[in-house]
Amino acid sequence: MLVVPAKPESTATDGLTSTLAKRRECGNDHYRVLLTKVPPKPRTEGEQLRASLVENDIPVLRAEMPLLVAFHKASAEDIPVSDVTDDRNAARAWAAYASAGKELIKWLKSQKAKANTAQ
Repeated sequence: MLVVPAKPESTATDGLTSTLAKRRECGNDHYRVLLTKVPPKPRTEGEQLRASLVENDIPVLRAEMPLLVAFHKASAEDIPVSDVTDDRNAARAWAAYASAGKELIKWLKSQKAKANTAQ
């Protein structure tokens, strides 16, 4: 299982889409894209990237990492974002990670069930 982080910026999106589409064509779908540093509404870069990936049949997690200062604070302090105490968005940031983790675990369990059924 590979989680591919993708930041919604136009310069990287075309290469990402092309590379992952080729990977999918080769029959390798043991990966999911995780949108990161997604800016808040009304900006639409995250939605646009998600739409582009889905349009190209690239598997994307429903969860996404919002663009929050709490992540930078956690990195600077070398702690998990759940331990950041001086940012009101730290809990929201941690909830985003938890959501992505739960989604990945659910997907992995479904893959294991498919493999067991195929045997």
